[in-house]
Amino acid sequence: MNANDNPVVGYSAMALYDDSYEYLENACYIADSPESLKKFLEDAMFHPNDYRIDTITLNDISDDYGCSCGEYAMEPEALKRFEQLSGIPYRVTPFDNFFDAKAPEVFIVQLDRKIGKTAEDFTVPEILASFKIFDHTYKREEIDAAIGLKDQIIPHLISILENLMADPQRYVEDDSLYDHIYAVMLLGHFKEPRAHQVIIDIFSLSDDVPDQLFGDICTAALPVILLNTCNGSVENIKPFILNRKADDFCRLSACQALAYAVLEGYISRENALGFFNTLFTGTEADEISDFWGLLAMIILDLYPEESMEVIKQAYDDELIFPGMVEFGDFEKALSLGKDKCLEKLKTDLKKDSLDDIHARMSGWYCFDHEPKTIPAADFGDGLFSGDSKQVFDKVQKDKKKHKKKKRKQAKASKKKNRR
Repeated sequence: MNANDNPVVGYSAMALYDDSYEYLENACYIADSPESLKKFLEDAMFHPNDYRIDTITLNDISDDYGCSCGEYAMEPEALKRFEQLSGIPYRVTPFDNFFDAKAPEVFIVQLDRKIGKTAEDFTVPEILASFKIFDHTYKREEIDAAIGLKDQIIPHLISILENLMADPQRYVEDDSLYDHIYAVMLLGHFKEPRAHQVIIDIFSLSDDVPDQLFGDICTAALPVILLNTCNGSVENIKPFILNRKADDFCRLSACQALAYAVLEGYISRENALGFFNTLFTGTEADEISDFWGLLAMIILDLYPEESMEVIKQAYDDELIFPGMVEFGDFEKALSLGKDKCLEKLKTDLKKDSLDDIHARMSGWYCFDHEPKTIPAADFGDGLFSGDSKQVFDKVQKDKKKHKKKKRKQAKASKKKNRR
């Protein structure tokens, strides 16, 4: 965590036995230093070794980290740091310890928050602060507030993504950071073209960085995010698809965005299929990649008439694994007709729409539970929906066995030929 973005105020003690912070009466205790905190713990319920010392930042306090309703007991230096940093209204009163005159000087800080705050009550800085740190709570009111302040907040949301792009490792290493999730979803909802290129840049990052940053968004929401932010032009999406350094699943989401763009009239179906038909040379991904099989499924939804020769050759070249999609499915699509195929694609686009952002985000598993690890997002749909994750895993295993068998056969053939 960059100290300039989320400065340290002080230190609190988490009791390991009951997962609760140490209080002074009704206020979470924030010490000046770990040493002064250990001294305070000498009179606590548990032994000092039974506590974990946590560094408390300004965002922690803003998010009511100890569930003390915005009331904190701060030692003098912690209070000074808080007063220098805070933009939140608050009240301070000295704490009188009648029972121990030698006790350290402590001040009770009460944040001035409105109870039952509505979307109209939030300012842009408050919205951004609430998005910053993951706390298992879906920020419905803040999202509504962001929608109401759309023009003011869009530049800030883009800046979040630009800052992430400048230092993605910071977000990878600190999985409590969450504002990039809200930013990319809201910018997709807003259909903001100024965010299009930075979104492509982020999801084009190599290795599994996009997955570490965004989880299921890479496959579930990215197609519509790219579609919504492209401003009617797919010219920046095509290079993304061709980028071998980018993650295959992110590239396939870009392919799905291109298919959705056909429905929106941004590109003709013929041009989209013509582009897809060039992507079965065998050099577009690693040998065991599912890039071609999943791309073939997207072509299937577009009605594959113009792609049949390419698809047949891809099966002959073993680029498409039959356990994922069979050639007979393409023949069946031809018998159903173009309108039926495109109707299914329209249904998928409607399901994936970001028009109702609450419907897309509020049901994520991470907001309903409190897992020990923090998932970026859990849609349960996208390229793999329902039980298809299990199917996908099985396909992966079967495909690897198939490839291994073919390699053994090839080696055996070479030995035979050498004889």
